[in-house]
Amino acid sequence: MMLSHEPTRILITGSQGMLGTEWAVFLAHHHPEVSVLGTDCRELDITHSAQVERAVKEFQPHWIINSAAYTDVDKAETERDLAYQLNVLGPQNLAEAASKVNARLIHFSTDYVFNGFGHHAWTEKDTPNPLPGNWYGQTKKLGEDFVLRESSNLIFRIQWLYGQKKERFSVLKTRTEFTPFIDQFGAPTWTQDIVKTCFEVMKRGGNGLFHLAYDDFASWYDVYDFVKQEWNLAVQLKPKKSDEVQLPAKRPLNGRLCNQKLKKFLGVSELGSWKTSLKNFLGTLNND
Repeated sequence: MMLSHEPTRILITGSQGMLGTEWAVFLAHHHPEVSVLGTDCRELDITHSAQVERAVKEFQPHWIINSAAYTDVDKAETERDLAYQLNVLGPQNLAEAASKVNARLIHFSTDYVFNGFGHHAWTEKDTPNPLPGNWYGQTKKLGEDFVLRESSNLIFRIQWLYGQKKERFSVLKTRTEFTPFIDQFGAPTWTQDIVKTCFEVMKRGGNGLFHLAYDDFASWYDVYDFVKQEWNLAVQLKPKKSDEVQLPAKRPLNGRLCNQKLKKFLGVSELGSWKTSLKNFLGTLNND
């Protein structure tokens, strides 16, 4: 990935968000030789094509990491135009600008591009088919289409993110009762693991579509029960099913992502358990 005659330049969009922040910290600590330009929506509006093209032309990045997205699944049902602009037009603008300077785009997508039917783990060869009542999933699928038009680009489908910017779990310390879903399956994913793995794929010249996931999966109830046990909390967990709650957007129940393609590319036999990463992350919260 690194070029011998000049420092690698990486432009990061959404640099103040969960993934963008993680990228900035990782590169600063582990690869200070990389020239990084971090931008948030105030500095670079990815929905504005001329602005994107100008920024890319000026910085001449080797890589563009798109960490910007519309991620509020329920609000997307009413803020449809904004979700479309950020999740479809934004990636399209970045992909087009990247191709003009021979840069490669890294984009992040989601298990929500699948309808969640069945019990198998989704592979990269499965045809995306977002639920009709999930505009977020539909926009992410359309965004993928634009990014994949250029074969050198990279897309990682990821799910259930947590990290320093959004840790999800301390809420259990303030509740006497908590009602996590018992029929939605996937795996909580640490943003730190995402960035480290993505960088490995970048270094090895990967391209195309990958499912970035651990080797095991769980329901949201399993996840919060794990946290409860780790922290030895008294909160009572009361499992609920998705159809018991009237949320604006429908959720895919089976979000399991198969990581076989990624393991084969990296030449590894395993990518670890969500429990190991979550245990380590919870330890960092207790130390704060």
